[in-house]
Parts: sequence; C-alpha cells; structure tokens
Amino acid sequence: MKKFNHVLLALSIIFGSLFFNMSSTQAASPFVGGLLGGEQIQIGTAVGQSATVSTLITDGDISTSVLLSNGNMGWFTFVTPVDISAIAAKFTNTAAVEFYDSNNNLLQRYELLNNDGTQMLPTVVQGVSTVALKYTGANSRVYEWNVFTNPTTAPLPTTINWIQGGDQVAKLEWANTGAESYNVKRATSPGGPYNLLATVKGLAYTDISVANGTTYYYVVSAVNQAGESTNSGEKSIKPDISNYTGGLLDWKTLQVGKTITTAASTTREVTDNNTITNTLLSNGNFMWYTFASPVDISAIAAKFTNTAAVEFYDSNNNLLQRYELLNNDGTQMLPTVVQGVSTVALKYTGANSRVYEWNVFTNPTTAPLPTTINWIQGGDQVVKLEWANTGAESYNVKRATSPGGPYNLLATVKGLAYTDISVVNGTAYYYVVSAVNQAGESTNSGEKSIRPDATMFTGGLLDWKTLQVGKTITTATSTTREVTDNNTSTNTLLSNGNFMWYTFTSPVEITSVVAKFTNNVVVEFYDSNNNLLEQYAITKSDQVQLLPAPVESVSIVALKYTGANSRVYEWNIFGEGGEVLPEKPLNLTATAGNKQVVLNWSSSDSSVTEFHVKRSTIPGGTYTTINTVTSGTYSYTDTNVVNGTTYYYVVSAVNAVGEGQNSNEASATPKGSDVVNPPNPGEGQTGERALLRIILISGMDREYDLSMAEVNAFINWYEARANGSGNVMFAFDKHNNNKGPFVARKDYVFYDKILTFEVNSYNTGTSTPEIPDYDPEAH
Repeated sequence: MKKFNHVLLALSIIFGSLFFNMSSTQAASPFVGGLLGGEQIQIGTAVGQSATVSTLITDGDISTSVLLSNGNMGWFTFVTPVDISAIAAKFTNTAAVEFYDSNNNLLQRYELLNNDGTQMLPTVVQGVSTVALKYTGANSRVYEWNVFTNPTTAPLPTTINWIQGGDQVAKLEWANTGAESYNVKRATSPGGPYNLLATVKGLAYTDISVANGTTYYYVVSAVNQAGESTNSGEKSIKPDISNYTGGLLDWKTLQVGKTITTAASTTREVTDNNTITNTLLSNGNFMWYTFASPVDISAIAAKFTNTAAVEFYDSNNNLLQRYELLNNDGTQMLPTVVQGVSTVALKYTGANSRVYEWNVFTNPTTAPLPTTINWIQGGDQVVKLEWANTGAESYNVKRATSPGGPYNLLATVKGLAYTDISVVNGTAYYYVVSAVNQAGESTNSGEKSIRPDATMFTGGLLDWKTLQVGKTITTATSTTREVTDNNTSTNTLLSNGNFMWYTFTSPVEITSVVAKFTNNVVVEFYDSNNNLLEQYAITKSDQVQLLPAPVESVSIVALKYTGANSRVYEWNIFGEGGEVLPEKPLNLTATAGNKQVVLNWSSSDSSVTEFHVKRSTIPGGTYTTINTVTSGTYSYTDTNVVNGTTYYYVVSAVNAVGEGQNSNEASATPKGSDVVNPPNPGEGQTGERALLRIILISGMDREYDLSMAEVNAFINWYEARANGSGNVMFAFDKHNNNKGPFVARKDYVFYDKILTFEVNSYNTGTSTPEIPDYDPEAH
C-alpha cells in the first residue's frame, strides 16, 4: 500500500509538472485565458441576427480562421454583464471591436491595432453584455480573438520610431503596441545599463535632464497588468544647441504640397535639429507651417542644396514678403521684421532643393556666421574692402597696424563694403570684419593687409573700376578688377582673342596711359557708336606714356594684346571727364504693416550723397519721388498709404554727377485688422445706453442695446471709413444674448452694406428723449 501511494505521488508530481508546463505554454499566447476561450461566436450582419456560429477564432489555433465580409461580423453575448479591459486579435486588413450593454446600446468602440498582441483599452468598459468584432475595410480574415477582464500576457515590445535632440533636450516617440504604459530608459553607453527615466501613458517623452554634447542611448518597454515586454531597439542622440534650435519651428510637423490650402504629405525631418535627415522639394512641392496666431519674424536659418526662398503670408494667405535665402547654413537676418505672419513657406527656386534643416525666429538665438573679406585694394590715401554676405544685421570693420592685431573698430556697416580714408600712404594696414546680429557677434574674418600709396597707376579714370572681358565690345564673357586695384601682384591673362575694356557713362578726353604687362599691348579708343577713334601701342611697361595728342569724345577704352598673349598686372588712363553716376541700390524689399510700408535696401557705392525713394500704384511705374534720405540711410517707412492698396517702390542713388539707375522694384499691400472691436463695458453696466438700429441695403433691420461707449466707437468707425481709412468691418458684442455654452457671440457689419442707422439713447431706470436719427449720407 505504501508502495502504491508512492507511485501515485510520483505520478501526481509528473502530471502536475506536465500540467504546469502546459499551462505556462498556453499562458504565453495572448489569445488564451480570456472570456471568449472556446466559445461559439455568432456570425451575421447584425447583433442578434445570427446566420452561423464558429469556434475557429476562439480555439487558440492561429491556423484556423473565419472570413468576415459582405457585411458579416462576429459577436458573443455573455450570460451576465462583464467588465473588459484588454483585447487580443489576429486578423488581416483593419477591424474594430464594439461593446454593447444588455439593451444593445453601444458603450464603446475600439479600433484594433494589427499587432497580434494584448491590447489594453483606453479605459475599462463596464457592464458589457455583447462584444462584437467588425471589419472596417473591404473584409478581414480573423484567426483568433479574445477579450479579458484582466490581461493575461504582457504587451508586445515597441519600437522607437522618432528621436531628436535640441538645446538641453531630447525627444523620442514610439509605436503603439496597446500597452497600458511604457517605461522610458536611458544609458550613457551603448547597450546600457539603462536607468528608468519615466513611466508614460502616451507615446512620447521629452527628456530635459540631458547635457549638450553628450550622447545618450534610449530604450522603451511596454507594460500592462500582466507584465513588461522586452526593451525596444536602442536609439541614440546627442542634444546640442545649433543655428537651428530655439526658433518657432522647433519640433513642428510641416505641411508639404503644391498649394498652401492643400497638403499632400507632412515632414518632420527639417525641424529635428539633425542635419542628416532631409526632405526633397521637387515637382512643384514646397513646405509650410501655419501658426496658431500671427507672429513676427526677424531671422531664418536653413540648410539646403541649390537655391531656395522663404515666403511670409498673413491670415488671408496674402504674401507679405519674399526672401531669397543665402546658402550658408547660418542665421540670416531679414532686411526688416515681418509682422503678422500666419504662414511661413520654404520653396525651391531652381530644379529642386534637398532641405536638411529650417527654422524661423522672432529674435535670432545665435550669432551670424563669420564673413570673408573677398576684395581689398589701396590707392592714394584710401583703402577699399568688400566682404561676403552672411545674413548679418550689420558688420564691424576693424583695423590694426600689425599682423594679428590688436584691432580697433573703424565702423559698423549695414552693407558689404567700406572705404577707409583715414590711412597714410606707405603704411601697411591689417583688416578684419565680424558679423553682428541681436544674438551676438561672430568671430573675425580672416585678416587681409594692404599698403595704400600713390603710384603711377593711381589717380586715373580707371581707379577701382570693374572691366569687361570678351572677344567683342558688345559681348562680355567675364569681368576683372585685378588690373585696376593698384596692386601689381594681381593680374589678368589676355589670350584666345580676349581683350578688356571699360565704357564711360559720358565721353572723356584722354591724354596719357600706363600699364604693367608682359609682351606687347595696344590701347584702342572708341566713340559712343563703337567707331574706332585711334589705336596706340604701349611700348614700355611700368611707365606713363603721353599720347601724341589728346583723344577726345572717348566712350570706350580697350586694351588688347598683339602677340601670342599678354599678362596684364595694372592699367590706367589719364585725362579729363569720366565722372560716373552712382551704382543702383541693391536688394530693395518692401514689408507691409498697418497703414505703413517699410523699405530696406543696400549699397556699396561710396560716392552716393543721397537716395531718392519713389512710389507707384502700378507695376513698373511711372514712379513719383516721395522722399529723399541721406547716403548713410538704407531704410524708409512710408506712412502716407491706405490699407488695402498695393504700392510699388524703387530707390535711386545720387552723387556729384547725378542720379543713377533705379533699384529693383518691391511691392507691398499695407493692411490692418479687418475688424474693429468696440470697448466692452461689462455686463449689466448702468448709466447712459442706447438702442442702435441699423438698416442694411438688403432691407434687413438690426437693433443692438449698447453702452454709449460702444455707440460712439461705432460712429467714429463709420466716419473714419467714410473718409477712406479704417477697417472694413465692425463687431457688435451680443452681451446678454450669449446663450448656451458660448464664451462670446458677435455680429459683424460691413461698412458698405449699411444704408442708414439711428441712435435712441436712454438711462438705465430713467426715460430720456430720443436723439435724432443719424443719416450716413450727410457725412
């Protein structure tokens, strides 16, 4: 008997172990252990109208299935109501689960994730009598389905599908696997060990406990009441401040399409502070972002290929301004702040553009990129230098008398050139330029040195001039400044039939020439009709030569080689006349405001004494000069404008010779708020009030009970609009008529829809005589 008991005990242990292992194996499946295990599922077109029954989707076998199509769904009705917190289903296409009470009232609907794992409902659904599974596409083949009062298996692992770093911040997002929550973990080395940062209900986490310049490694696990999944794959990020952080587009999802009103797709690759990710703009597509409320923008940063421009629109999609981007990856200041921007758009201007990063700023957060001095030349007690545009607000020009400094600040310049007349001939000077905006100053440019001096090549009619180079006077293929810079170490090679020439703005008289060259050259003089007046062979290099007789009425002077070629180091001519008109101003922009237009431009011509600002109401003019500003001024605000009218502007420069050519044309449409909102004295205010009765041209009659402050605001608006200024609409607060859940209700009246109105005043609690009707036609 004892032996038999021992055998029974051994068998019980073995079978108990087998049962335990089987239970463990079954529990590992997300489809078992729920309320539908082995139950017969009704299949039909409506709950309660069963056509067939099936256990193929509740048998724990994912190889068996039921096809839901032709309006059929599957459902099960419990004997007594149950509470459901989780679902597991394996199916094709898309499907949803619906929960009904005992009266077949819909309690909740849940769109299933197609992930074959346990999915937690957003909240426990209580008192469920019937649960139904429906396809939401063309059909759905269902392999398994179960619902749970409490989940029996942990959720499936998730995947980090987005990570980005900014200034002391890292942001990550992950895929939804139907978990109750997610554990976000971080390490400072690949593979861990990971520390738990947070348990999150949603699908995103922003980590603000990071340091710039450090690489962090993140994983996320999915959690429900049954347990925790394995970690997701690891994602790393190095948060840092850059030219692209701290702006209005940080983290934003941008729209992509061919028109602002219709988006075909979205992108986040250009606002993630990661210059590896990018979006290609082509086939007419551009990207844009619409702000919740209008903003002011003063700066831009963008990294892109080819050429691109940014456009700014108001709330009615009217173009406020367009800015051609510099392709320099740095912070670029706009010519003027663009106010009231509702939508900002980035467009390519060539064949296409691959955009890596883009941001806009109310105020710049980083200093501009350093500039480069790309031209320097010295003459008789003068030095002229020019530098590259990096989008700075201004540039600091600095000078030293020894290499490497220390440098003294000479001037802060809005443009891209500076002429230094505070130099002494024979002294070497060393120049640097830095770029400046509201956020700070860049490092200095590379140093350039020059020794101004009076030489045989200075003081002529070609000082500082840019010469044309080509095979015919009518067609230039390139330009050169190397032979008019008073620097014999720079040169231009004339060969292959090319020669160089300069055209004067008015005829000159020439008496002598000088040139430094190799091989033989000749100078030719032409009149205004390109007729050759005279040819003169320069026989000696590095020596001023007097012409046999002055050559008069010269419009063009040309230098040609007569041998195989000639390398020219310096060239100048001397005589009378040759004063030139100023260069036309550059980069004119017009920015609309409320009853004003702000103009900005640039100029590198040091001979300018003043600028003429001109305006027209039609494109291309005729323009009328509306003001004159001094040579050091590069902006003007036109306040003599009417909102809603488009104005076209040009600017010309003036010097001692006369007025030069007009700049490019820029246009803007000043615009204010469309609506006047009267003062709100508060509900129930006592004192003087009035009944304002308005008759519209349509015959409609409107009456408002208002305070006298509101009535007076209306009359002031009407009279201003009658005089051609002000806004087109007036808003009436409906006060005590604000019924229901509304915070405020307003009526909007257009000025041009009003036929007549009258005002009947009274005092709360006291009767007062009516004031006479107000006749708009009399005003």
